[in-house]
Amino acid sequence: MQNIRVQFTVPNVNNVVNLDVMVNGENRKIKYRVETFDFDTNTGNNDNLVSVLRNRITNYDHDWEIYHIGTPSEGKIPVTFRFKT
Repeated sequence: MQNIRVQFTVPNVNNVVNLDVMVNGENRKIKYRVETFDFDTNTGNNDNLVSVLRNRITNYDHDWEIYHIGTPSEGKIPVTFRFKT
């Protein structure tokens, strides 16, 4: 399966984004969830960032797969998960 990345803003979303997408005339439902993970910026160490991500992703709900890791800023890392279908 090929991935197509489309960036958009969805206002007033609490937890999960449900999308109905038309692919080759077929309607598909896709769910995404964005989680923001905190990490300690005082260490200034990339190993800390990698360790935090590895632990959080490994222990995340197994019904969700990692889709995208955003750019870290201000001690937070946004991670997008896609619901496994």
